[in-house]
Amino acid sequence: MKRILLLLLSVSALLFPLHSAVSSEDLTYLYDFLEKSHPDFYNSLSESEARAILDEEIVKTGMNPEDEVSFFFSLQHIASIPHDSHTGMMLTSDLFYKMSAFPVVFDFFSDDLVVTTIESSHSVFLAGTVESINGVDVDEILRRAAGIIPHDNDVYLKLQLKNNYLSFAQFYSAIGIDADDMTLSFADGTSLTLEKIPYEQFASTSFAYLRQAYPDTLGQGSYYSAYALPDPDTLLINYHACAEMPNFPFRDFVTAVSDLIDENGYIRIVIDLRYNGGGNSEVINPLIDVLKEKDAEVFVLIDEGTFSSAVLNALTLKEELGAVFAGRPSGGSASHYGELKSGTLPYSAMAFSYSTKFFDNGVSGPLMPDILIEKDIDDYRNGIDTDLRVLGFLEE
Repeated sequence: MKRILLLLLSVSALLFPLHSAVSSEDLTYLYDFLEKSHPDFYNSLSESEARAILDEEIVKTGMNPEDEVSFFFSLQHIASIPHDSHTGMMLTSDLFYKMSAFPVVFDFFSDDLVVTTIESSHSVFLAGTVESINGVDVDEILRRAAGIIPHDNDVYLKLQLKNNYLSFAQFYSAIGIDADDMTLSFADGTSLTLEKIPYEQFASTSFAYLRQAYPDTLGQGSYYSAYALPDPDTLLINYHACAEMPNFPFRDFVTAVSDLIDENGYIRIVIDLRYNGGGNSEVINPLIDVLKEKDAEVFVLIDEGTFSSAVLNALTLKEELGAVFAGRPSGGSASHYGELKSGTLPYSAMAFSYSTKFFDNGVSGPLMPDILIEKDIDDYRNGIDTDLRVLGFLEE
């Protein structure tokens, strides 16, 4: 069950070595670089407001000249100025192992912050709804986090929080919350205090998990796959990365899907774009071309993990095939900054990404589902795919 921690630990997949020391000159360099290179650096703040952030972080760095973790968050504060999910700092392996973690992982169920993984001796708190952390309510944590976590909508902010930040002591320090320990106050009136541990001990901690099984329908372990649902009229196509698998070209996959549709007479196609963080938006085109030739209704599953090119794919599926969106609002915005490039800061050698283009699709904010389906805690616990259950595709 340790794969439940995959999202939290997935930052390790983005690791880069850290070479040099903290320097406030990197703050100025990053600010000046993004001001020059980003398509619209001041789209959310005035120049005077943005300059005030730079000045604030220069002072903060001067007070903690050896604290590389605090420096990372100062840089992230500057990278958040353009309100762009694609522009931000990249965590480093050295940096990550300098952080302290609390032995707990959260997820959002609608607006509720819920404990989904916790150190085994505290398993009674699984599924508990958190109202505040160290005396600060969840809404206020979200408000403060918005200043230091790059995002272009609140859906993506929550995704980043629960995946990469809420378990770490240094994050709370960065938003002005005491982080010597973590006191969780729950909706039922109970509370729990957790002690922080070095990050390197996190993966070896004995955890209790709310989720006891994963739905078979998720198509784990591959970028794309097809799944015959219990409903004999419906075929599920998992599309979890906008990329080719070297050992199974996407065109070959589409040919197999076309044959399946013809052989089984499917009248409904469900394309799962949940958890799809993007890539090359052109990869999906052969599937769209084939589905145009079929007499089938198309549903597209979206959620907070639908991002970047996956959002563009969803929009194309709706425009070309009249697809019905089902699930939850997407983490990626319909109109967004993208076409990424990367850079390296001259003194710390920390890496960052930045957008070079704005994609205007005529709609602001996340994609909204035509059929809203909130996450269900009981389904989550028991490994049932809530979206497909609510749509009625898990029954014959």
